[in-house]
Amino acid sequence: MPLQIIRQDITKVNCDAIVNPSNRYLYPSGGADLAINRAAGEKLYAACKEIGGVETGKAVITPGFELPCKDVIHT
Repeated sequence: MPLQIIRQDITKVNCDAIVNPSNRYLYPSGGADLAINRAAGEKLYAACKEIGGVETGKAVITPGFELPCKDVIHT
């Protein structure tokens, strides 16, 4: 599979999944994390709140909601 580099706003990339550099509480605090949460809408925050958090070095996945991607991987 060839490597493709895309320079674009991550919240506008049509893909299977994007990786969200979140904190362990999955609370949108700033930077890319906040931009992803704003673009995905309130349902993403509700889904993260339901999950409750993620241990450092681990990951959880949620739907992309209003993002053009299918899923968001929070790590």
